[in-house]
Amino acid sequence: MIGQTFDPENIRQKDMDKLADAIEEYLTVLKEIMIIPEDMKKSSQEQIEEGIRRTHKLIKKLRKGDISVFKDSDEWDPLY
Repeated sequence: MIGQTFDPENIRQKDMDKLADAIEEYLTVLKEIMIIPEDMKKSSQEQIEEGIRRTHKLIKKLRKGDISVFKDSDEWDPLY
């Protein structure tokens, strides 16, 4: 992918599967090693759980080939 510009309208299922696998692996490792201080658990537990649920939804959408998870090409800024 070196030297190529990401085109959200021309992404292959193979690429989406790789991205889903990478996100899922990251989430698995994060959940295994994440230590949340007790005071933070009380105030942020719902937000953390919601973030994990959203991430699982993203993984499912990627595996189904749903390109709506990407910005439209007119919104895409190649610098970020």
